[in-house]
This record gives sequence, structure tokens and C-alpha cells, in this order.
Amino acid sequence: MMQTRWRMTALLALTLAAGVSASQAQAEGGVSFSRNRLIFGAQEKGISLTVKNDGSTPYLVQAGVSGEAMTRTAAPFLVTPPLFRLDGNAQNVMRIVRTGSALPTDRESVFYFFANAIPGQSAAPGTAGAGDTAKVGASLSISMRTVLKLFWRPQGLTVSPKDAPDRMRFVPDGRAVVVKNPTPYYQSFAYLAFDGRAQDLDRGASMVAPFGELRLPATQAVRTVSWSVMNDYGGSTDRKTQAVQAH
Repeated sequence: MMQTRWRMTALLALTLAAGVSASQAQAEGGVSFSRNRLIFGAQEKGISLTVKNDGSTPYLVQAGVSGEAMTRTAAPFLVTPPLFRLDGNAQNVMRIVRTGSALPTDRESVFYFFANAIPGQSAAPGTAGAGDTAKVGASLSISMRTVLKLFWRPQGLTVSPKDAPDRMRFVPDGRAVVVKNPTPYYQSFAYLAFDGRAQDLDRGASMVAPFGELRLPATQAVRTVSWSVMNDYGGSTDRKTQAVQAH
């Protein structure tokens, strides 16, 4: 399975005397996930995600699900275990279960799985067990965070996930292109080019909501759009090229 590496953030810049430096943590390996996007079908009782520590530094890992990507808000999902120590060259399986709350049945809903990992100093032999989180927490240096999209998918949607991308349409709007998504699935661009010029997907919105639209600015009128979207497995669909049409 494709693995997602942790992206470092400046959540904790303070280095304690007993801590491990950022360069040490990177040199010794890092934390990876077994999946880079999560699909939770309504028929499932829960889904699993494996986290692996490829280095020798232990981590204190805190995980959960939020309704927003950048801010912690309520979401009808629970992650177990929510807090655990991940020793060097070890792995752990997390389970995500739904806790309730009605969700739309005619379209996908999107949530955000997040995990914060704080590296610590390996304890002396015989001084800490696999579940000893205090030893790690006492030797903080930096925090690393990852966010994965979690899509709640109802049963009985009228279009298959495989066929949905082909139904997207691109409409001109002055110096912009409006993407129309008439399907019940979120569509996240993996590649996008206007008249052969690749667009920077990190500089703005790149996901179109179910039955929604997304307006993408352009420097001039656009004639053709080339694109691919993320599939259920974290890869991308085949690239397609479509003329921009007014109707």
C-alpha cells in the first residue's frame, strides 16, 4: 500500500534538554501510514489504519477525527487508541468507528483524520514499557502532524465512484473556469492543466463538493482542460482532456 510520510510543522519549536533534535528524528527514519486517504462505507462497522515507525526514536501519537482540516471541530467518529506510544521499528493499528449523528444519504461527507506525533528520547533499558507514555512526553523536541481526508460514503449512490469523474464539466467564466460536479462524490484534482499549462494545486482549492461547483482563476480565456483526480486508493485516474464549453 502507498504510504504517507509525516509533514513537519512548527507546532512545537521548543527543544528540551533531554529531547531529540529534528535532524536526528529525520535521519533515524520517520512515521508512515498504510493509507493516504480513507473511505468509510456506511455498511462498515469500522476501518483500520496502520501507523509504522521506521526509525529508532519513540513517538507519542495522538489521533482523532475533525470536521475541519485546520481546526478541531466535532465529528461523529472515534479513533482507538486515541493516544499511544509508538516505539522505534514498531507499528500499531488504529481503528476508526462511527459514533452516531445523522449524515446525508444522497452524497459523500468529508471529515479529517489527524495525528500528532511527538518524538522523545529512548528510555534506558528496563525503565519503560511499550505503554509508558510519560517517558516520551518528558523529552519533547518537535511535533509532527499529518491530516488525511476521511470520506463517509452512503450506500446506494446512483453513480459508481469509477464513473463519476467522467461526468465533470468545465465551463468558461471570463478569466476563470468553473468546474461542475453533478455526482454524489467529492472530486479531488491530482493534476490540472489549462491549455497545456499545469496549475499549482497547492495554492488554492482543488476539491469539488458533491453536486457542487468550483471556480478556478486563469490568466486568460481557457480552451481546454487536462485533468485527473484522486481515486479511492490514493492514486490518480488516467488523465483526460476536455474542451471548455459554455453549456
